[in-house]
Amino acid sequence: MQVQTSHISIVRSIRQVSLVRDWFRARAGAALPAITSFEPNERAGDALDLLLCGVTADGERIDIHCLKGGERVGVIYDAVLAGRPLRDCLDPAMASAALPIWNACVVARLPVYTIVAVADADGCPVTIEQVLLPYAGSGNTAEFIVASTHACSTEGRFSPRGLMRVKDRAPPHWAVMIDPAAAAVSRPAAAGPGSAAVEQIDMDVI
Repeated sequence: MQVQTSHISIVRSIRQVSLVRDWFRARAGAALPAITSFEPNERAGDALDLLLCGVTADGERIDIHCLKGGERVGVIYDAVLAGRPLRDCLDPAMASAALPIWNACVVARLPVYTIVAVADADGCPVTIEQVLLPYAGSGNTAEFIVASTHACSTEGRFSPRGLMRVKDRAPPHWAVMIDPAAAAVSRPAAAGPGSAAVEQIDMDVI
């Protein structure tokens, strides 16, 4: 799939911005930063929102396996994550929409920022923002992905359980690669799916 690039300023969560900046600093002049360079910020509580996945690639086939997931991530996925293929942690419709974005992160070896508009069990609108960060193992290919998941709602309180579960049609997924060479994005703080600021750059819709 084709995913366009954007500046880091498109990312809204302060913690996710910090994770992306740390990724670029760790990469330095290499193709990818090593997974050994990644340390969650315990003081900021990053680990609760992180999902660590292993990547195996055979030709064009890419398989992503969950290795470890934070408590809040498990609630949003409403699934046991560790030790399972990512595909099996998602309903088929959501997997069909999400996995091409994860695969694009592996191929491009750049961070990916995604926005998914969903609703909780009571119908409250919720936005899920994810940052996917590719890391190398012993070589120059993406052997790991660290995913940060952040859910928020303009309505205030919401139920996070099962936000990533859909039985029928998956909601649209917006995605961009984060490239430090891209021009900065000027957008209001409340920008989100459907806003002019997001659509300008934009974003592949699945």
